[in-house]
Amino acid sequence: MVIGAGQEKTAATARSFVIWGEELSKKGRYAAAEKLYQRALGLVERTLGQQHPITAEVLECYADLLVKTNRRDEGIAMKTRSEAIWKAYAPHYYSCRTHIQVRPSPTYWAEREGSD
Repeated sequence: MVIGAGQEKTAATARSFVIWGEELSKKGRYAAAEKLYQRALGLVERTLGQQHPITAEVLECYADLLVKTNRRDEGIAMKTRSEAIWKAYAPHYYSCRTHIQVRPSPTYWAEREGSD
């Protein structure tokens, strides 16, 4: 999938929000982190669409925060939505995903649930 310059800027901005969200989450500032994930998700859904691979990346990271903050059902629903997006882009994006991925695959994510 080829994206234009405006979409690249959107992707970079969304990734910045996610990176800052992850940093805030590590510091236990979950409410602030969630606001950044929400901004990132709204931005990519509006600009790139609800079925775009970058939307899936944001959903994965946001889902991890939800699980961490005892909102497991919401997190699993988001992770499931992310996985559906990735599968829609298979095989190209699904196999490529391992090169850009910052989160473990959903199967691994589910397995590590009880290990924390």
